[in-house]
Amino acid sequence: MAVCTILEQLGIDSQTYWIIHVALRILESQDMYFLGLLSLLALQSKAFKINFPDETIAELSVNVYNQLRAAREDENILFSPLSIAIAMGMVELGAHGTTLKEIRHSLGFDSLKIGEEFTFLKDLSDMAATEESHYVLNVANSLYVQNGFHISDKFLQLVKKYFRAEVENVDFSQSAAVATQINKWVENHTNNMIKDFVSSGDFGSPTHLALINAIYFKGNWKSQFRPENTRTFSFTKDDESEVQIPMMYQQGEFYYGEFSDGSNEAGGIYQVLEIPYEGDEISMMIVLSRQEVPLVSLEPLVKASLINEWAHSVKKQKVEVYLPRFTVEQEIDLKDVWRGLGITELFSSSADLTAMSDNKELYLAKAFHKAFLEVNEEGSEAAAASGMIAISRMAVLYPQVIVDHPFFFLIRNRRTGTVLFMGRVMHPEAMNASGHDFEKL
Repeated sequence: MAVCTILEQLGIDSQTYWIIHVALRILESQDMYFLGLLSLLALQSKAFKINFPDETIAELSVNVYNQLRAAREDENILFSPLSIAIAMGMVELGAHGTTLKEIRHSLGFDSLKIGEEFTFLKDLSDMAATEESHYVLNVANSLYVQNGFHISDKFLQLVKKYFRAEVENVDFSQSAAVATQINKWVENHTNNMIKDFVSSGDFGSPTHLALINAIYFKGNWKSQFRPENTRTFSFTKDDESEVQIPMMYQQGEFYYGEFSDGSNEAGGIYQVLEIPYEGDEISMMIVLSRQEVPLVSLEPLVKASLINEWAHSVKKQKVEVYLPRFTVEQEIDLKDVWRGLGITELFSSSADLTAMSDNKELYLAKAFHKAFLEVNEEGSEAAAASGMIAISRMAVLYPQVIVDHPFFFLIRNRRTGTVLFMGRVMHPEAMNASGHDFEKL
């Protein structure tokens, strides 16, 4: 009898069955840390309950990624599409007119009735707050309002309803004190992994409102990398220079597939590896071109529909995996990104944020994003201290994924398709082996 038929007879739908199934699969594994943080949105005066398209956040992810790679030719990239969507969603609640239209169009909400997207974003936040999970995913929002500045009661009600935002009254003219307060909030909601997010120079007497969103994720691999298998390995960059990095290793069952980029050139086939976290709901997807093919030649292929194709085409099989232990931290000025995506009025004197305040002189002055990502295994510091010879490539019975050159990655919810983090690694040596110090990108 078909599984679906059995489920129907039991009165259990397939989604509930899936949740029950993954909840029973708990395995011990090593730590993976992912942290994305968005964003300071400082406004100055001129003086899953709806049928939401699964690919919407994926489309936004790709669009933002393309803006970043165009401006950062040979740099690591890391950002949280979910964090960006939530922060801009708070701004959208306060927008009217063409300002609202630009935001909705750039976020991919045109096909929805006005307001439906907020239910979707609320569902994502509620999902993140679920305590009965094999991973930690926390989303927090906060509004800092200038003392005496009038904010619409309706806007405050809606931002609390959809985003569970905290509201604090501050005096932005006391910029150092405000920066300290915001930085403390950020630290508290990111497990102290991001410090000094804002500075006193980000605020002043013209600042009326700051909206902050933080997202923190910590998950364990479903199948751990054993620290004793980590070795020193050569990583070849696109310019053919090499750096020595700690390379984790394991052989196990993962979701794997090979895809063609449509060319007849050497390296036209690229690899996609999906490594699930404990519980099977969240995974890290790695896209790796052949070593002789620069990552930049593969990136233009990336589309939301292709991400969906990868997710549905990879098959579970035994694979040998060589994955760098790496860390990336990045700050992004989102103003240029949003302008590139068509949101221009919001940052000008023409901005219409009258749904937020009756002050018609309000506009968005700052928008920036900071994200942090660490990938390691238990005892990684000790393992890094053991200098070993590089692992050689050998003929094996199983596919090998040797991540020893630049790669693209994303962290996604396998059930909803929501992209939590996206980026690429061009320089895995950006953080030293101690796991604490990093070079700012």
